[in-house]
Amino acid sequence: MRNALLTVAYVLLVIPAGLVLRVLRDPMRRSRSRRRQSYWHREVTRG
Repeated sequence: MRNALLTVAYVLLVIPAGLVLRVLRDPMRRSRSRRRQSYWHREVTRG
């Protein structure tokens, strides 16, 4: 019974809070620069 209550609390409280925070702000602070033409990096080989 306790597991069911914890699951319901998680689904009703934690998941919506996480989704709202993700919509309002970027947790990893990723941003795209319009000035950059590409985000690809050349592979550096050592040898």
